[in-house]
Amino acid sequence: MTEKNWDMYQYILESKPAVRNIVEHQDEIFKEALDYCADGTIEQIYVVGSGTSYHGALACKKLLEDVLKVKVFASYPMQFKDNELILNPHTLVIGISQAGRSSSTIAALDKARSLGLKTIVVTGEAGKPVSDHADVTILLAIGMEYAGPKTKGYIGTMATIMLLGMKLAVRLGRISEEEKMRLTEQMVKTCDNIPEIAEQASQWYLRNKEDLLPCRRMILVGYESCISAMMEGTLKILEAVRYSVVGYEQEEFMHGVYHSIHEDTTMVYLACPGQYFERCLRMRDYFARERHNPNYVITSDASQAEDLHNFVYPFVNDPYFATMEYIVPLQVLARKLSLDLGIDCNVASDPDFHKKMGSYTY
Repeated sequence: MTEKNWDMYQYILESKPAVRNIVEHQDEIFKEALDYCADGTIEQIYVVGSGTSYHGALACKKLLEDVLKVKVFASYPMQFKDNELILNPHTLVIGISQAGRSSSTIAALDKARSLGLKTIVVTGEAGKPVSDHADVTILLAIGMEYAGPKTKGYIGTMATIMLLGMKLAVRLGRISEEEKMRLTEQMVKTCDNIPEIAEQASQWYLRNKEDLLPCRRMILVGYESCISAMMEGTLKILEAVRYSVVGYEQEEFMHGVYHSIHEDTTMVYLACPGQYFERCLRMRDYFARERHNPNYVITSDASQAEDLHNFVYPFVNDPYFATMEYIVPLQVLARKLSLDLGIDCNVASDPDFHKKMGSYTY
């Protein structure tokens, strides 16, 4: 491109039409992959990817297992390549590489093919190197995303893999067409809220801007259906603000990390409804009272709205799709905070990094 006329925030807003486009064109998008898998011999699935792609894989695991009735593993590509030594011969490996050049995803797919396993790649553009290393390519029907930190790509990856799983489950007789339509409607309903969530998150950021700008250490905590959103949100803020940001599953955080929380540590909690919600609030209250550090809760619980540090929105809270909505305030926080810190997070800190490291195939 000769002129930069795009921005990470705009791509967040485009997540809604991206998901609707995938749903609208699903028969065309998935035809080859469904025919490829239609013999019904798949007994387990590995979904492999790095960074945002891995987080998308993790978010898809529960739905894929529930609709397909097979074991599903989310895996880093090199973990799959080097350490998965005993594999069921009836395994499908789905590689994710939005840019289509990930050397590690290519290595994982090459291993899978060498073992005679089924392979599918999900990628953002036709003709990229990764497609030469899988039997079938599924293109992300989301349009281009030039910003370095992927937002639309995260939502689009999840929608693509989840819809593939649902359609395959119908083809194999494991769920009804009616159940697939119900699930698809819930996914669309969730994603339709993204622009409004983004707008309200922008206002939330402005309310708390002066407290957030001095932050140089941030910890995110999540649980249950928000684990993927916590991990992806951590990555987005890291990519954008370029200082120390770490994410933890809630119980993991309690096993030692709490020792490191001081007044200069900003804590953000993804507090979705469920069995650990009250435990999350109890932890927030402890740190506010005992450690006096800044605490922010992202939740749908209206009782938390009095504290202006909190982001409260009537999320759909579907256990399969919640990560698609809870991620949005973190995406917005990443963009707005980086902008006020004078960082153009749309552009990589080193555009040649992957070439220097050999982490992309050109």
